Amino acid sequence: MTETFTDRTASSQTLQDLDPVDSVRGALARISQTEDKIEAFAAVFAEEALAVAQQQRETGPTGPLWGTPVVVKDIYDVGGYRTGNGSLGAPEHLAAADSEAVRRLRAAGAIIVGKTATHEYAYGVNTPPTRNPWSLDRIPGGSSGGTGAAIAAGVTTAGLGTDTGGSIRIPAALCGVTGHKPTFGMVSRRGVSALSFTLDHTGPLGRTVDDTVALLEVIAGHDPGDPYSSTARIPDFRSEFARGLEGLTIGVAEPYFCDRLTPDVAATFVAAVRTLEAAGAIIRQVRFNDVELCPEVVHVVCGVEAAAWHSIQTGMRPEEFGTDVQRALAVGAAYTGVDYLAGLRARAAVIAGMTAMFDGGVDLLVSATVAMTAPPFGSTEVDFGGTTVPILDGINALTVPANVTGMPTLTVPAGFGSDGLPIGLQLMGPPGADATVLGAGRAFESLAGCVDKPLPALPHITKPTN
Repeated sequence: MTETFTDRTASSQTLQDLDPVDSVRGALARISQTEDKIEAFAAVFAEEALAVAQQQRETGPTGPLWGTPVVVKDIYDVGGYRTGNGSLGAPEHLAAADSEAVRRLRAAGAIIVGKTATHEYAYGVNTPPTRNPWSLDRIPGGSSGGTGAAIAAGVTTAGLGTDTGGSIRIPAALCGVTGHKPTFGMVSRRGVSALSFTLDHTGPLGRTVDDTVALLEVIAGHDPGDPYSSTARIPDFRSEFARGLEGLTIGVAEPYFCDRLTPDVAATFVAAVRTLEAAGAIIRQVRFNDVELCPEVVHVVCGVEAAAWHSIQTGMRPEEFGTDVQRALAVGAAYTGVDYLAGLRARAAVIAGMTAMFDGGVDLLVSATVAMTAPPFGSTEVDFGGTTVPILDGINALTVPANVTGMPTLTVPAGFGSDGLPIGLQLMGPPGADATVLGAGRAFESLAGCVDKPLPALPHITKPTN
């Protein structure tokens, strides 16, 4: 028996000019076709979404996302619904109000059709039970795996994720879609479950750069209710869409970013760099001093801050958490104040290394997004540069520097491995340079031609019931 996902309902739609009822019905139909195989959703709001769509049809356009179905990772509060955090041990109470990002989406006319699966409390990269639409025996990545899988499966064109060590970009890359981690503080985190106060980012995933930016334009901007929200001016995210790649100086840091890639990812990355250069970019070998400190910074800083946040929550049942999250929280709680301060000092060194690199005349830094294609479902370890490491450490190695530094980062589809699975290209810029990152990514996207490739026919598999 063969299952196919080649009917990509959302692939020919844009984020504009949709009939609200038809677009919501299309999203719900796609969920009914795919959800038993992919399991991307924690909850589907079918009745509410159709009611909102009907009201919008009657009142007419009210905002830039009018009539657009959108999905939201299940660590964002959606008023009247439980914030499940992918956990059996999450509190049972319903959210009293929308998170600020969801509120802004609704105000712009977006229709929330459901909450997507997340790795438990966003503390991992597997996102069980969700499967990768490109191959049901592979993970979608995480922790925003449900959002990435839903977009890849054609349910909708865009949705919200969060990113503490790569959790927007990893599932986007492994599922063959686009994801943007904005400059730190650019999008409000109010009403979103925390993992690390220092490293957490909120942002969009989309089918294309345009789809991603359509959400970013709505949710970006200062929120006085979020103490981590930046007051910096929000740029015109489309201002560099027309400039192309001509004259951009793009750095390649081979140590750390290029020396542990699988052969397929390495070949795809080399081809992508050649594409950038052929389009007029100036490619320069660079050093990113102290970037190798990033994994330890994330382990310590995220570990301590996650343990601190969990310690003040009410209604949780941590004894029901998965063993990986229990273990991670225990490790975080065991670090000392001295360890935490050492982690912050190391972070400062990495930020200094980033600043020196960009001050040296580099506009952007480019790398593969993930060093491998999507690992098999159920993996706990991966081969990373010839060494077996925990899956979290292998999958997020190339993405964590952007969280440590707060720099804006975009992943766009760059090609496919010999296993037929997607490979992403990561573009990074100095803090505040989101427009440059997005413009370069959009230019590469048009040259690479990896968007809207049909999903393969996938063999039916029997999934575990637990």
